[in-house]
Amino acid sequence: MSEPVFRYHPDPLATGAAVPGAHICGVCGVQRETRYRGPIYGGQPDSLCLHCIHSGEASRALGVEVGGDEDFDMAAVFSDAVDVPDDVPLSVVEEITRRTPGFFSWQQESWLYHCGDGAAFLGPVGHRELQAHAHALDMLREDHQRYGWTPPETERFLQRLDRTGEPTAYLFRCLHCRTHLASWDIG
Repeated sequence: MSEPVFRYHPDPLATGAAVPGAHICGVCGVQRETRYRGPIYGGQPDSLCLHCIHSGEASRALGVEVGGDEDFDMAAVFSDAVDVPDDVPLSVVEEITRRTPGFFSWQQESWLYHCGDGAAFLGPVGHRELQAHAHALDMLREDHQRYGWTPPETERFLQRLDRTGEPTAYLFRCLHCRTHLASWDIG
């Protein structure tokens, strides 16, 4: 059986969120060939497959589902948890937080949004990889400017970005206009 396709995380093997290897999923009990190894917020199974993430069964089984009560304000919880822009539908946030593989970050992962939708996570990147994506680099510069960093401080920081170390950046791509976006993280 082939692995599921995720709209917001198109290649979990390439990003390191999943690894090849036969295992029995702790949620569905089926032997699978790819194991999820990204972050899990909730119960911790011995092993988790991408199929259970895709279907939402992992979210339900591991106790990370939010809601069920008609009076419960899911929009407020999701917005507080992931800083979602107002123009992003709740269904998108639900898909990203409940049915999409996450990714490891030094702090807490933070998904990016663009054109009223979630962006596709492409993986961790360093300065070398970001040079091909001017808009993503400019996004990081603007972020540092908001924090009061001087342009020379920012450029020194950007030069130190390392795909496998710290500081690092995370590359995303808008599903609509194809603009590349980035966030940064440090341990």
